[in-house]
Amino acid sequence: MEKRPSLPLILEEKLRLLPDSPGVYLMKGSHDEVLYVGKSKSLKDRVRSYFQKTRPASPRIRKMTDRVQNIETLVTRSELDALILENTLIKKYRPRFNVLFRDDKTYPYLRFSWSETYPRLTVTRRVRPGGDLYFGPYANPGALRETLRSIARLFPLAPGTLDLGKTIERPCIEYQIHRCLGPCAGLVSPQEYRKMAEGVRLFLEGKNRDLENHLHAEMERSARALDFEKAAQIRRQIESIRTILERQTVEFSIHHPVDAVALVCEGPWVQIQLLSIRNGRVSGRRETHIKNSEGDSPEDLLVAFLEQHYSPETAVLPREILLSHTLSPASLMSLGWMTEKKGERVSLFHPKRGERKIVLELAIDNAREALRERVKSQEDRQKTLEEVRELLSLPAPPRSIGCVDISNTGDAYPVASLVVFVDGIAEKSLYRRFRIRYGKGQDDFRMLAEVLARQFDDQPLPDLLLIDGGRPQLKASLEALGRINRTPDPFQVMGLAKERTRTGQVERIVAEEFPDPLLLPPHRAATHLLLRIRDEAHRFAITYHRKIREEALTKSRLLEIPGIGPSRERQMIQAFGSVDSLRAATTEEIVRKCSLSTTLAEKVLETLNKEGPDDRENP
Repeated sequence: MEKRPSLPLILEEKLRLLPDSPGVYLMKGSHDEVLYVGKSKSLKDRVRSYFQKTRPASPRIRKMTDRVQNIETLVTRSELDALILENTLIKKYRPRFNVLFRDDKTYPYLRFSWSETYPRLTVTRRVRPGGDLYFGPYANPGALRETLRSIARLFPLAPGTLDLGKTIERPCIEYQIHRCLGPCAGLVSPQEYRKMAEGVRLFLEGKNRDLENHLHAEMERSARALDFEKAAQIRRQIESIRTILERQTVEFSIHHPVDAVALVCEGPWVQIQLLSIRNGRVSGRRETHIKNSEGDSPEDLLVAFLEQHYSPETAVLPREILLSHTLSPASLMSLGWMTEKKGERVSLFHPKRGERKIVLELAIDNAREALRERVKSQEDRQKTLEEVRELLSLPAPPRSIGCVDISNTGDAYPVASLVVFVDGIAEKSLYRRFRIRYGKGQDDFRMLAEVLARQFDDQPLPDLLLIDGGRPQLKASLEALGRINRTPDPFQVMGLAKERTRTGQVERIVAEEFPDPLLLPPHRAATHLLLRIRDEAHRFAITYHRKIREEALTKSRLLEIPGIGPSRERQMIQAFGSVDSLRAATTEEIVRKCSLSTTLAEKVLETLNKEGPDDRENP
């Protein structure tokens, strides 16, 4: 095997001793950073192949191998185990040279607790083995909410948060508005409840004809028993189901699970669209995109997407996966773990004719349209950034724009936020929030100085840093940056503040380089972007301020009540979501959700609703 002449000795030794076993390999750079994570059925063959001169490789892989200084391997029992470990390590290290899709997260499923006496629906991100049923994944949260709303209108399932382990005297309001059969109060038998739950199962599985037959049989039984009110209710239920199902107009005669995966490119941008076909209908979709700056082939990108999307941690594999590009035998072999995971053959192919070709073309059309919209949106954002450059006299369009905001109530619970937009889009991985450390006293200038020193002492400034405030706040910020030897470039730090005039409120920009404040024109895209960034910084700061304040109020008040300890305090906040919701609850709700005595629940409400000095204490 011909190797590169400049391979380090440690790398030569690693390549010589590689095991001929399945496992995961980590390519590392000169600073021991993880450059690439991969898996293989044979570590020996796969890893050595990277360093063969005769082997063709993409520019990304060539650039990666030029930087490799060391290799670590982890042997596993099977290729499927290697895939699981590879997925875990990629998410942990996020290596520079792996193809990482922007939304490689775990998508939610609907869990139908079929193994319980009274099955209910809950949202989960983990598929566990057992007798429960899982539907999804739902890449679109709106589709998940719409599904839950439809089911709530059609079937009176018990709420997923309700404790059915004990019987209570009075059912909750869901029973009163006919959205629950009242199993918590013993108002329905397990057999009657499961009949209704069977309809939910058929609805979620897309077995629409079976569902209608099931409901028709129930309606006829009710009519024969002279229960005409229930028969009429079931008839209305059938009509509602038909109305919901009519929204889905695309139907196919493919009745087993099929996914269609389409990949389209335009310049460096890649868009992938996945359509899920269940029982002949489009039941869901996922779309994702990356910037293919390393020039990877469509086949490499498709394989990377398939491995990430059908990760064994969560995904449910279909019987067929239709692909917009034909995969080579080597790529198909690398995806052999799918059949092993599913326990039956998973077919991956590019259809040439018939309904499967129509399904795939539908996915391709959707991918093209999504990419067209994305490219157009990108062009619009670039135009907006160019407009910001012109408006603020900047030397170049600001690729990164940050904004700092302070939030406090008097001198209590002072916090600050930093938000950053990259190429006109919120980059939440760069968001930071700060709890002000110095003692009491309302001094926005000292707070700004502290935040800037903590953030930018070892981090670079964004291309444009906005300070929420006028010239005094700007001056304090520049002095704070000077104390940490971070002298900004001209026009790099500016203040953004509201100004009241006789005709209304205007927004103005102040900068050391501007002798007078610059009034922002109200109907310009650049103005809208700058204000959106400022408002996002304010939202992020005020949300954190409220969180800190709620935690302080809870600790200072609830923990003073005899019988309430840290564990029970956490339980109460989790049950109601926030202190405000707990404060607005009734005694009966607190007793039911938190298993407290009536006396203790009344004491909780009395404590939370009284006015006192705790409201202004620092945590």
